[in-house]
Amino acid sequence: MELVITADRSDDAFFVHAKGEVDLGTVAQLNSALDAACDDVSPPMAVVADLSGVTFLASSGLSALVRAHERCDQAGTPLRVIVGNRAVLRGFEVTGLDKFLDLRESE
Repeated sequence: MELVITADRSDDAFFVHAKGEVDLGTVAQLNSALDAACDDVSPPMAVVADLSGVTFLASSGLSALVRAHERCDQAGTPLRVIVGNRAVLRGFEVTGLDKFLDLRESE
């Protein structure tokens, strides 16, 4: 399956929307989009990784989010992660990243 990444910004956040599967073959796209977002914003803006359209998130995707969190944190920019799929949320819970990252469930 493929991964489609789009981005947009509002007054207070830069959104990176992902749709599809994040695995070893597609994680570079997510990394690139999150790097660009972290580079493009400054506090008090936030970077929002919207994973509500993600159906599968491999460990490489979790690593990409931790890396983005650290990069944004160094710049004083918060990273928020929106999750819309129970199976994707489970990966965060099993690894304990639900306590480390600012996770939000999609509405």
